[in-house]
Amino acid sequence: MKKVLFLLLLFFPLTVFSQTDEGQHYLYNIVSFEGDFTKEDFKVYYDNGVEVKRLRDEQGNKMKFKTPAGALMYFLSQGWEMYLNGATSKGSSFQGTGSSHTNSYWILRKPCTKEEFDKAVQDAIVK
Repeated sequence: MKKVLFLLLLFFPLTVFSQTDEGQHYLYNIVSFEGDFTKEDFKVYYDNGVEVKRLRDEQGNKMKFKTPAGALMYFLSQGWEMYLNGATSKGSSFQGTGSSHTNSYWILRKPCTKEEFDKAVQDAIVK
C-alpha cells in the first residue's frame, strides 16, 4: 500500500504540471499611462494591436483613475490578466544638464478562440 501511495505521490505532480497552454490563444493589450502615479486622475492609454487610444467608458467618456491599482482592477474586472509589466526610459543632456523620463506599461492578455486570435493578427497588419 505504501508503494502505491508513493508512486501516486511521485507521478501525480508530473501529470498535473506537464499540462501546457499549447493551443491556447490570447488577445493582448499594452496599457500605458500619462501622469504622475502619486497623484490622482492619471490618464490611461491602450494599444489593442490596431491603434493606440485613450481609454473610454461605454458612453465614450475619457476615463481617469485615482491610482494605478484602480486602473489595474478595472482591466482585471474586464477579463484581462497581467502578463508582463515594464518601463521604457529616455534621457537627454545639454551642456552638463540632463533629464530623463520613464514610462511604465503593462502587457495584459485575455484568452480567446483561434478565430478571434487570427482576426486580431489580420487587423493588426498594415495593408
